[in-house]
Amino acid sequence: MKKTSRIVYNSYIIPFLREVGNLDALKRFVLRAWARGTHVVEHEAGLLLVLYLLNFAPIAWLNIHMYKGDQLGVLAADAIFLLGGVLLYVLILGFIPVRRLRRLLFALSFFVSLLLGGVEFFSIVQYSSLIGAGIVTAVLQTNPREAGEFIRMYVGWKGVAAAVLLVVAGVFAYRRLHLVKVPFLTRHHLSLSLPLVIVAALIAGGVLWTRYYSFIINDSLDVPVVRVGRAATTSVENIRAFEKLKEEASSDVEVTENKSDTPYVVFILGESTTRDRMHLYGYPLENTPNLDELSAKGELAVFRDTISPEAATVAVLRKLLTFADMDSSKPWYAYNNMIDTMKAAGYRTYWLSNQESSGIWGNVAQLFAGRSDYSRFTRLRESHEDNGIYDEALFPLVDEALQAPTEKNFYLIHLMGGHGLYYMRFPYIFSKFTAADVPPPQDGLSEEKRTEIAQYANAIYYNDFIVTSIMGKFADKDAIVVYIPDHGEALYDRGSTFSGHVEEHPTKETLEVPMIFWASPAYRAHHPEKWQALKAAVDRPYMTDDFIHTLLDLLDIRTPEYDPRKSVINPAFQPRAHRMVQGHDYDAEMK
Repeated sequence: MKKTSRIVYNSYIIPFLREVGNLDALKRFVLRAWARGTHVVEHEAGLLLVLYLLNFAPIAWLNIHMYKGDQLGVLAADAIFLLGGVLLYVLILGFIPVRRLRRLLFALSFFVSLLLGGVEFFSIVQYSSLIGAGIVTAVLQTNPREAGEFIRMYVGWKGVAAAVLLVVAGVFAYRRLHLVKVPFLTRHHLSLSLPLVIVAALIAGGVLWTRYYSFIINDSLDVPVVRVGRAATTSVENIRAFEKLKEEASSDVEVTENKSDTPYVVFILGESTTRDRMHLYGYPLENTPNLDELSAKGELAVFRDTISPEAATVAVLRKLLTFADMDSSKPWYAYNNMIDTMKAAGYRTYWLSNQESSGIWGNVAQLFAGRSDYSRFTRLRESHEDNGIYDEALFPLVDEALQAPTEKNFYLIHLMGGHGLYYMRFPYIFSKFTAADVPPPQDGLSEEKRTEIAQYANAIYYNDFIVTSIMGKFADKDAIVVYIPDHGEALYDRGSTFSGHVEEHPTKETLEVPMIFWASPAYRAHHPEKWQALKAAVDRPYMTDDFIHTLLDLLDIRTPEYDPRKSVINPAFQPRAHRMVQGHDYDAEMK
């Protein structure tokens, strides 16, 4: 590094200082520098164009996708500004006198841009979204088993082959970039055009700053490396927040009133289940026969207009299991959580999960599990060889937890539910539906997509068995059971080519979730007013980031954070005027 600095100093700074007092000499110095600059652009034209395209394409897609072509002015200004920025970047590297260092930085710039460009293209195709904190967090919290499932579901061997081909093609292309000659980028034309590009870029930058500042502050003009860097920073901050939550004691939970007398409270936390794919909510395929039967008997309170606050598990659980919500001004971990609050109210807390840990980083679900009095998982974190454990593996854990109940017990049971890969979520005997059964308007899709949709229908069919079986274990007890999944799932809806879910791109299907209450005969006899309040509230619009208020209301527990206006069963309940998710108004844009 010292040697390089000395070369730069001797090659450029000393000659400039010597000649700054001599106009003729200064002119010669400027001309030499200008000649060097035009030489760099002429010989690195291929690299300049590739860097420009790889960095501008994601920005163009994002703004066209978000604003549907209504903001072409900002896109044009950014195109010019970015061209000037890339040009300046290539010129700076080109002036480095140490050839090996210069070539190394050129190569690094090319391959980093190619890598990010390829990943962004994959993210656009699969998620209709660029890389954001949600995607980066998912990567950091993914263990080898989940990574294998992800590759099989979203990438496939064709995708892996394409990635390998991209790397090989990148190496081949880079070795020949210097051979690329753009006809209009001759030294004569460069002498005329370079000043124009630089001036135009400065003007475009001024326009962006004065007229389109909102686009700058909402990060919609970030180049991939800046956006990914910011996303990584946010993700690491979130992971540190999880660690902070671990360290915080639960002694700050203040219970101001506690009339709770329900011995058994059960929260079945589902996964990736959209209500519009359930027969209980009107889907043509009869994939919820047990819930249908309970509903026909009047034993369920089936909420019809409930949505999730996010479209990804970690983001949801930060709000679903704490007093944080979409309007919170503090970080989610600064709020008290459901586990600590139930413990403070005298409940023994159980966390029973069929979901796996996420490597060394852990995840928010495990953090709450760690705060429970009793936690059990159906699988060990190290069981990378696992090819899918069905949710029925939870039954022995539930039975074991029921062996030694206390006066008041709170069970949170975390399912795999409808998480992809769908065919891994149900045993063979639950293979009820095939591609031929997929109803309109999706009956015209390819057989591969219809097969995937049928597999999801089977996963919901199996999930119906799981949920009602857990309810059945509490049938002879004084118990209230609620089933809510974290978020929904998209499956090629409304002509889309996407299936799955992604935090940065919430859709109607990934937000609309079932919220279902079941009460045992003993509970309905002891708390008829609570049951009637639930039945009367089923048509109210609700978002699950406020669920903790409803839970406390059901149990007659009060804390300073409890707000009756956020409890869907309370007479003081106030529906939100706008249910906002990732800047989108669900009621105005999606419902």
